[in-house]
Amino acid sequence: MASRSESYGELLNPSIVKDAKISGKRQITLPAGFNSDLISLQHNKSNATVRSNNKPDLERLEELKVKKAWEIALGPAKTIPMNLIMSYMTGNSLQIIPIMMTLMLFWNPLKAIFTETNANFKSLETKKNASDILLTRTVFVVCQLACMAVGIWKLYNMGLIPNSESDWLAWKEAVQYKESVLLI
Repeated sequence: MASRSESYGELLNPSIVKDAKISGKRQITLPAGFNSDLISLQHNKSNATVRSNNKPDLERLEELKVKKAWEIALGPAKTIPMNLIMSYMTGNSLQIIPIMMTLMLFWNPLKAIFTETNANFKSLETKKNASDILLTRTVFVVCQLACMAVGIWKLYNMGLIPNSESDWLAWKEAVQYKESVLLI
């Protein structure tokens, strides 16, 4: 056991690294079938394609800003399936959980439309990409409205949208029948 701990101690001693002799000769042989000329050709080819694909940094930055704007714009659309599943799972009864969830389906998109739209896209907008950013803002608002449509669907299923004649009976006038008696 003592010999093992001594050998580990030697590995941790930094003076061994200093004392090691480094020779310029390669000590590891290349594997069979390895062709160093092929590697240098591929390396030169990849350098040539990298040079040809380099665009000015400003153009690449504009492209990245537009790409980021599209990611932000399509973010609300990714929550629609989750909201649909949660709306279905909470049921259609008039209890606190379904009502609060339905209110959140209206409140969060409204808040995002009026407060987050300009804040999210302001840092990404430049003079060159203003039309692209305007399009992404529009898509962002449409996706938020689609989230609100899930809330409308939930209200419809709960029976809270007045869509039949019986929902408006309070404003309907009562029918007056004419009564007449015939004596024979």
